[in-house]
Amino acid sequence: MTDDHQARLIRIAGKLTALRDMPEPPKAFGVASHGFRLADPLPEAAVAEFEERHEVSLPAAFRLFVTQLGSEGAGPGHGLTRLTRSCCRYRRSGHLARPSGYLPGPRYRDDWEQRHEQPPGPDRILMPGTLVVADHGCSLVTRLVVTGPARGRLINLDHDGPVGPYVVEDPDFLSWYERWLDETLAGYDVGWFGERLPLDEAALIAVLADGPSPDRRIRAGESLGMAPVISTAGLAALATAVTSDDAPVVRAALLRPGDDQRESAAREIAGAARARTPVDLEALVILGLLTLDDVLAELATDDLERRRAAAYRLAWDRGGVDGAVPADVAAELIADPDPLLRSHGIALVQWFAITALHPELRRMQGDEADPWVRHWLDWCLHERPTGPERTGLLDPPF
Repeated sequence: MTDDHQARLIRIAGKLTALRDMPEPPKAFGVASHGFRLADPLPEAAVAEFEERHEVSLPAAFRLFVTQLGSEGAGPGHGLTRLTRSCCRYRRSGHLARPSGYLPGPRYRDDWEQRHEQPPGPDRILMPGTLVVADHGCSLVTRLVVTGPARGRLINLDHDGPVGPYVVEDPDFLSWYERWLDETLAGYDVGWFGERLPLDEAALIAVLADGPSPDRRIRAGESLGMAPVISTAGLAALATAVTSDDAPVVRAALLRPGDDQRESAAREIAGAARARTPVDLEALVILGLLTLDDVLAELATDDLERRRAAAYRLAWDRGGVDGAVPADVAAELIADPDPLLRSHGIALVQWFAITALHPELRRMQGDEADPWVRHWLDWCLHERPTGPERTGLLDPPF
């Protein structure tokens, strides 16, 4: 153990004590589950046995925590998950030794699962190379990357909903855990911890003004909103972003529901979104102003990624679609050479009950080579795959 690691462990233990000793416990999500107390650390032999069984070495910061401070209890959400319950308790799957490909950057969106994971089935392991370290309630979890280029980093994921993986900013487990303590002590909203950028207000204002991507500017603005108190400068920066950011999606994401001029501002942002190439579909979805014409125009382009984005919105958001989707749109998609477009076309057949295309889907079942497309064919035709995942007919592709 390095001197730096030792100092961090001592700081963490002291902050846990400070939280337990507060006359008025912080109103942080999940406190009732753990009371800022950790269970006893795991014996070295138990951790070594886990590593041998899964053919991995745990990231150093996490390993130090569970062997020196505590094995479960106080932590983000409902608390830390005990190592022995974090993954595959009943079989040697080898999944932790398989590299995770998720990388720091913007949150993975839309059809991320079909691009990066295996389709549902009895042998599927979601997000190999990672294990669960915290449960935030419902289907929100934080996972630790054990194997892969982001080894040691934490990933937030809604494993049964529309929110894709996000590799949080903290460089390792100890940094992540200590930030949770610091933000809890400071009175931040720490529900689904890790979503906020770990920057002070001045730095967040700077990112909001000049961040390199719309995703990062949105996260900076949302992070400002998570602070217990926002300064006049912070409020002014948010207002400027809503009226002046170059990206309509940033303006839409930061537009507050209670703004007096929200309706007129939303219309202006929607006009800017439609004037862009490609059309900013995400902004229109956020504003609730996406129309069928918006989607069909993007589907008509030659750009594959634009067509994929439009087909996803049409199939899974269904925003702005009050009536039936033209059957010829679904027919073109299910005949497309691209597996993602075929999958979204199958979803259209299901959601909009285009039963006239069922014979074509049954014909596809005999020829289709892509495993995800086969999965959606079974789903649409009610021939559900067996296994622990995707047991409901209306499960979306998350």
